[in-house]
Amino acid sequence: MIKKSLNIDYLEYTSINDLEGDWLDLIHEADNNLENAYAPYSNFKVSAVCKMANGHIVKGVNQENGAYPSGLCAERVAVFAAKSQFPDQKVDKIVITTADTTTVPVSPCGACRQVLIEYEMTQNQPIELVMKSGDSKVWQFKSVKDILPFAFNGEFLKEKG
Repeated sequence: MIKKSLNIDYLEYTSINDLEGDWLDLIHEADNNLENAYAPYSNFKVSAVCKMANGHIVKGVNQENGAYPSGLCAERVAVFAAKSQFPDQKVDKIVITTADTTTVPVSPCGACRQVLIEYEMTQNQPIELVMKSGDSKVWQFKSVKDILPFAFNGEFLKEKG
């Protein structure tokens, strides 16, 4: 038996004003977009904003449905829209915010992590990620791999045959 460990590096900010670059603008875009979330059942509003390599911003919000699980998370709405509108562009950054105030950010569900890592692997370039919930601390990751280190990779399917 071999004992192994995994360390994940990320930055934690106590204030959004400490962020560098265009992150502050993207957080404001995501926060303002929360009002568009359709969450009449859970009342848990989530917004995701993608910044594309060409500078375009694509927004998504969670979309609930009374026939669970027919809804869709904000992260998947945003990246699916981004890749539909700009199929040849890479996703450089994504910001995920929630309306709820917690001490730490709420992170993406497993399905959203898998979708995000698929796009990151496909584009052969990391997608930088920032998460914030209400007035929580802000977490910044250099890559989606940091939040899903043992991701399922479609290459596994090719190895079967």
